[in-house]
Amino acid sequence: MAETPEYRSRSNTPFALDCPLDKTLTVAAWVESPSARAEAMQPLVSQWQPRAALDAFSAYDAGHTDGLVTQGYFGAVFDGRYVYFCPIRDQNERTSVHGRVLRLDTQADFKDPDAWAAYDASYTDGLHTSGFYGGAFDGRYVYFNPRDDGTVHHSRLLRYDTQTDFKDPRAWAAHDAQLPHSGQGLAFDGQYLYFCPGYTRSSTGGLDDENSGHILRYDTRAPLKDPTSYAVFNAQQLHPEAACFDGAAFDGRHIYFAPLSSGHVLRYAVAGDFADPQSWDLYDARPLGMQMNVGAVFDGRHIYFCSYGNSTMLRYDTAAPFDDPQSWDTHVPVETSGFDGGFFDGRYIYYVPFTRAAAPGESVFHGSWLRYDTAAPFDDPAAWDTHDASYTDGLHTTAYNAGAFDGRYFYTAPWRGDHDGSHAHGRVQRYDTLGADGAFSLRYGDVGHNGGLCAAVPGPSFIVNTTGGAVSIATHQTLAPGVHHLAGVYDGACIQLYIDGALAASRSACDHPLQQTSILVTIGHIAGGSARFQGTIAEVYLSPVAQSAAWAAATYRAGAPT
Repeated sequence: MAETPEYRSRSNTPFALDCPLDKTLTVAAWVESPSARAEAMQPLVSQWQPRAALDAFSAYDAGHTDGLVTQGYFGAVFDGRYVYFCPIRDQNERTSVHGRVLRLDTQADFKDPDAWAAYDASYTDGLHTSGFYGGAFDGRYVYFNPRDDGTVHHSRLLRYDTQTDFKDPRAWAAHDAQLPHSGQGLAFDGQYLYFCPGYTRSSTGGLDDENSGHILRYDTRAPLKDPTSYAVFNAQQLHPEAACFDGAAFDGRHIYFAPLSSGHVLRYAVAGDFADPQSWDLYDARPLGMQMNVGAVFDGRHIYFCSYGNSTMLRYDTAAPFDDPQSWDTHVPVETSGFDGGFFDGRYIYYVPFTRAAAPGESVFHGSWLRYDTAAPFDDPAAWDTHDASYTDGLHTTAYNAGAFDGRYFYTAPWRGDHDGSHAHGRVQRYDTLGADGAFSLRYGDVGHNGGLCAAVPGPSFIVNTTGGAVSIATHQTLAPGVHHLAGVYDGACIQLYIDGALAASRSACDHPLQQTSILVTIGHIAGGSARFQGTIAEVYLSPVAQSAAWAAATYRAGAPT
């Protein structure tokens, strides 16, 4: 019997694979981490290199799916296989709110109508569940963040159980938290959902007349319909301008709320008491040039704020004091402006195009993407590039509101532009961050911010790049600090992740072979990128075979190398 080909290394030196990969693969590592960095991409063993050219866009008009009008979405959520688009309204008119959830199967052909499905959740559990702004995934449930129903701001939280059929009404539930304030994006720390406060109706005015600082928090480990599962903190007790935020990010220690209009960045220490003002910090970033923002993105070190309607880009170094101006960087690219959310692929930050300060006669809506190379200084003009993707695959592709990332592709949530009259649109734009420049990546942690407006905590993950696209699995729980053994296994029909000898997560796969590539295998980082594992790697293992559960258990029992 031929010996099983395998590779073991205790070095961090990149190496070339000397064996071809087909439909089977095992990648493993003994690691030690001093802390958890939730929402941070932390690669362990990877054959993965984000593409340098900013030109791999495609588009599909999903605006009429399953006989429903599926147009107008604010953000999207990825659950490991499916992307769920968060419904807001299908026209510019506020009363056109809807609850028609659009879903894409990322293991199917992007342009195949059968890859798309829709479900009208507009009336769930006897509530008017329409008009949402972002969502979150906790490992089982997808939550949709309530904004307004066209008449009042509402807190009717909508939830879908991913373990039940998408179109089964029993998979859907809703609860009204009785808070007349809008949500605008949200964050997740692994237990609690934090809904970014937007507006509330003033006593004499209409919708969005008064900024809100009321932050709703929901405990995902508690019953959805129990009022005690919810708490509210009014950030305006810190300062009157601690209000109206749009998107947030979690770095493992703090939740950062992106200011839509005030320029005051709000931060909450998750280890503190939610109700205690001492757990909260507020920083006025206006002297640094901060203006309006929609969304925040975390690259494992810095929080990037996505400028809305302007071109002043700011980031904060999470390893430095929050209230020190030296902890912040500012840059003003000249190419384009006005964004709505963003993505991080291990090397590049992508800013999603929405509105701009337009010249007379030009539309305020645009499709010019802005990208920053995190391997270069923030203020280096050469680190920034742009691409106008306003027309993709014969479709007019402008005006998006964040989206979701499946590890290889990110998908934008279609909102509205100037080619559809008063209607929203359903033209989803997709960007390929990898192409053929990668085959697999085993990670201690992964990106969870879903375009800067939606949230998840993937925890340890394993992703493979097949000829049919990316296939991934994650535990959706961060690991405790210390020594751990992680192993990812792919056999074409299934992808599995083992933690400390036990099966932690598994899902069916698309039965496609792995992408063939000559990219070097890297240890502890993504090739050419800034994503880094924040710990030590004692040993890595790689084999072009799918190892068994018995192998994973025996390897863990044998202990870490000394």
